[in-house]
Amino acid sequence: MKGENDPKLDCLIEALVEIEKQARREGLDEQGTRNKRKMVIFSYFADTVEWITEHLKNVLETDGRLAAYRGRMVSVAGDETRDGVSRAKAVFGFAPESSEAPPGADEDRYDILVTTDVLAEGVNLQQARNVINYDLPWNPMRLVQRHGRIDRIGSPHRDVYVRCFFPDKRLNDLLDLESRIRRKLKQAAASIGVEHEVIPGAATGEQVFAETREEIEKLRNEDATILENGGEDPSAHSGEEYRQELRKGLERHGEKTITGLPWGAGSGFVSGRVTGHFFCAKVGERVFLRFVPAEGGAIVKDTLGCLKLIACKEDTPRHVPDNAREAAYVAWQRARRDIFEEWKFATDPANLQPRVRAGMKAAADHIRKYPPPEFTQEQIDRLIECIEAPWGVRIERQIRDCLDGGKGVGASVAIAAKVKELGLEPFKPAAPLPPIEQDEVRLVCWLAVAASSPSRIAARRP
Repeated sequence: MKGENDPKLDCLIEALVEIEKQARREGLDEQGTRNKRKMVIFSYFADTVEWITEHLKNVLETDGRLAAYRGRMVSVAGDETRDGVSRAKAVFGFAPESSEAPPGADEDRYDILVTTDVLAEGVNLQQARNVINYDLPWNPMRLVQRHGRIDRIGSPHRDVYVRCFFPDKRLNDLLDLESRIRRKLKQAAASIGVEHEVIPGAATGEQVFAETREEIEKLRNEDATILENGGEDPSAHSGEEYRQELRKGLERHGEKTITGLPWGAGSGFVSGRVTGHFFCAKVGERVFLRFVPAEGGAIVKDTLGCLKLIACKEDTPRHVPDNAREAAYVAWQRARRDIFEEWKFATDPANLQPRVRAGMKAAADHIRKYPPPEFTQEQIDRLIECIEAPWGVRIERQIRDCLDGGKGVGASVAIAAKVKELGLEPFKPAAPLPPIEQDEVRLVCWLAVAASSPSRIAARRP
């Protein structure tokens, strides 16, 4: 099928026209209008990103209604450079304000960003006001993550807009098909004793899928509850929901009420999954989170892990027994010492050097031995810096293919071309932290968490 014969692409074009008209009506100045027409178009598949991008290139050049978007579209799929634009440069050019683009990369260049879910997490795109889900992932929480790219604290927009494409005529058939597949896989796994899940969540049976289906049906009926609340199951939190809770808390209580609380303020509740103490601390302007289990064991350090362990509902009653207060002092000493050790580790420059994979080291050594012809020494040094960086397996595999596919200077030329194609940049380790004393780790607040089902938790203990 050609793009001009695809009714789904036709609907996408009409959505763009509608967004551009609304931006012109509501924009107070040129920059405001531009921000209001900015949009992120998500697709699950890289091939679909390519399909959308190629079609839009032609339409933007010929459709007068979309003249404002001409030359202002970019696409991202994985880590590869596309049309000479790396992933980082695409993000910076699309949302230089909210992505905190560095000097030299902070020009506002794009209003349309077509991407896979590679940008569904970890980037700040709230300079934009619109998200279009060209296709839908089966897990609605992925939609929450996509939506969270623009619906974030610091957004300049009073309202943000999410549009979803639904296979409406076949949706029930597709949902029924997946339901049948899940049942059969569950039955087959039970009959032969398979422990691993073929489809995530399949082991829990039809209940989980029924909830997922309900959320999908709500979205089809334009019920945006899941995007506002992030779902009801705390264990399904993606991280974006916590930001939404913070935003609502700031709106409800006011920033001054929260920031005006005394240092070391504490509280507690029952219904947690693990009994223990949660601590939020600061060293200078850096924030650290820790959860210290009451029964010993490893301290939880990662932000999302800590937040999951203290997730509760708005009406959860406060509960802080005396023994929880006393135990908080002991737990705080553990947490404080752990934060101090993390800080001390980062004061040594040797600890901040990148861990370079073996394949990347081999490629760098090859460049040193067989420099690409016509490269200056400065270019050779930069190429080696781009290679000797903490890249993942996927990048290593592509570089190693260049190394294995040729010899001598030929392999070096291939590596240099691949580095340019992938948009690899030299790695700059973080600056070492200044030495501190342990008492400079200051407690912001704490929570005493009591597990609601001690026996269930005990059964999971290692």
